[in-house]
Amino acid sequence: MTAKELELELARIPVSFKVVGIGRQAAEVIDGVKSLHYDCVECLTVESPDDCIPSDDDKMAVVVATDNENIANEIAKKYHDAGVLTLGFLLNPDADCYDSVLVNKKVALPDFVSIIKSIIQPIISTGYICYDFNDLDTALRDSGRFAVEAVEAESIESAVAKTQSILTDDISSDKVENIAVHIFLNRQRQASLKMGDMSHLSVMMSQLPDTISVIWSLHFDDDLPVDKLRITTLMAGKEL
Repeated sequence: MTAKELELELARIPVSFKVVGIGRQAAEVIDGVKSLHYDCVECLTVESPDDCIPSDDDKMAVVVATDNENIANEIAKKYHDAGVLTLGFLLNPDADCYDSVLVNKKVALPDFVSIIKSIIQPIISTGYICYDFNDLDTALRDSGRFAVEAVEAESIESAVAKTQSILTDDISSDKVENIAVHIFLNRQRQASLKMGDMSHLSVMMSQLPDTISVIWSLHFDDDLPVDKLRITTLMAGKEL
């Protein structure tokens, strides 16, 4: 680790996230999030609201339910009322109990793990342009609905084109209020990254409606092949 990377690590303020699963199938999601080995994340599988109480250190709670959604809503309300950023992964949420709920579409259960990873990874990753919990909180606090999309490609130009296709074909951009775009690349690839490459991202963002608040970041992910990069896009809005 270089001196600069160490400085970035030391500058990070620890935050406390909880991922709470209700229901037998949700336990699979909890196990998947545990396998990410994020020190700042506590993973719980619970059966009743009494099994999960907000603490003073909690900053974000992700509530996952495949059944017993009334229990999930009751747990979420506790966190939401305590001022904790509260996200829901369930089909029938009580909107008053959450800051934002994953858009109701056909998402396979294993995909919940990758979506949760996409939400948390930018906060805990080092890179050129950082993104912290306050940025996430601004994007999702009282936002109503959110969606996460990820694309991989060999170049930023290609990845941006795929992302732009999602924003024009799959998501109605006039319903989006906040967007966070995160670029991930292998550390060994950084020497081949040129500032001109970022112009493709700038053009995409300039074509979005002026009503959308946009933030972007650039991070390292050494699990990516050297010849690949990934763009994850978090979109939020009450009418999404």
